[in-house]
Amino acid sequence: MLSTILTTLFALAVLVTVHEAGHFFVARWSGVKVLRFSVGFGQPIFRRVGKDGTEYVFAWLPLGGYVRMLDSRNDEVPKQQLSAAFDQQKVWVRIAIVAAGPVVNLVFAALLYAVVQMAGTTQLIPVIGPILPDSPAQTAGLTPSQQIISIDGQPTRSWEAVSLALAKRIGDTGQIEVVLQQLDAAVLQHQAVQTNASDVLPLLGGAVSYSVPVKRWMADAVQTSPLSQLGIEPWRPNAPVVIDRLIDGGAAQLAGLLVGDKVVALNQQSMHGFNEFVAYIQGHPDARVLVALERHGEAFVLPLTLQSDVDPAGALIGKIGVGIASISWPYSIQYQQQLGLVDGLLAGSQKTLQMASLTLNFLGRMVQGVVSIEHLSGPVSIAKIAAASAASGLITYISFMAYLSVSLGVLNLLPVPMLDGGHLLYYLIELVTGRKVPDRIQAVGLRIGMAIVLSVMIIAIANDLMRH
Repeated sequence: MLSTILTTLFALAVLVTVHEAGHFFVARWSGVKVLRFSVGFGQPIFRRVGKDGTEYVFAWLPLGGYVRMLDSRNDEVPKQQLSAAFDQQKVWVRIAIVAAGPVVNLVFAALLYAVVQMAGTTQLIPVIGPILPDSPAQTAGLTPSQQIISIDGQPTRSWEAVSLALAKRIGDTGQIEVVLQQLDAAVLQHQAVQTNASDVLPLLGGAVSYSVPVKRWMADAVQTSPLSQLGIEPWRPNAPVVIDRLIDGGAAQLAGLLVGDKVVALNQQSMHGFNEFVAYIQGHPDARVLVALERHGEAFVLPLTLQSDVDPAGALIGKIGVGIASISWPYSIQYQQQLGLVDGLLAGSQKTLQMASLTLNFLGRMVQGVVSIEHLSGPVSIAKIAAASAASGLITYISFMAYLSVSLGVLNLLPVPMLDGGHLLYYLIELVTGRKVPDRIQAVGLRIGMAIVLSVMIIAIANDLMRH
């Protein structure tokens, strides 16, 4: 819990600071006097007045922040300081100051994504494993051991690329166009056992196109991934079933299994590898099973009663509560991309634009009613993702912060009064008409904006509570 709180607060504090710094520095460069720079709300933890007269504050709840500038509408401003008041600036200066926050968030995200690209990470080429029965993938004729070359014309060199391409189609009715390349499953499994760095991808035949039919695809599916909703599981080698983790309160722990045990058979059915093991367990929810295993060279048989859960399709599946020892992936389906400075910055910028476009597209579909509002996530979901990404390593955590920064930038640019985008809307109207939007209209818009933002927050938090 402490780790979850700290990783979440750190990410939010950094991103809020970056956002408000955008407003702050552009205001200063424009000659506007900044009275307070605050990160967080509530009781201040830290407060200092700088030589420039600006009060710098860090409050105990870093879920937002603000930059308070001199403004003749709210402050008594001597005539000699009017030129330093925000409301007295030309409209294009006010636009620059307000837009700087979300724009800097997007730039910061691009830099974080660039760091990820330059650090280099090993990824897996997307190769299909089991196909779920009665799924869109099975209907379209997809089979295991096929590499996913592209989706809707978008190249998919990694599982992340597959997920992003599928996410664009959430809520759609029609056909998802998938290009696949058949691989030799036996050779791939042999490569996993031998782990030879010189192995090449065992291709069979040429690439084949498939049309996967979908209807309001994932419009209401909240707790499933696009991949599982399509009916695909990633391919993995059929490794020996050696237990390296026991879930507290799980069936295996209750039955007396230990870390290091090798499962040989279930109910006298031989378990040659991980894939058979998973298929058997999932196919026998709440069943009583005799587990034949090897422990320190000795054979044991232990009785065990499986537990159960519900899969993404709503079917009951068995659970045993173990983690299996890590496996060796064939070198032929691994690749490492490590870019230089220039290429990394370009790739980071492209990734930021891609994620911003995906976010806007998803919000648009939600407003149109194509996608359920149950997809909205609140602080609980963000905290869980933050903790999980931090546990997965620094690079994963940086990627999470980059996506959160994109979301913060995009959401603040929406034309909703109270957000930066709402102020920009007023200034754009002023730029076109030559007249400022009256204060009374802005006050009404502020109340409407507050109602919208609060309503969205309540829905997001309610969704979190329903899921967790």
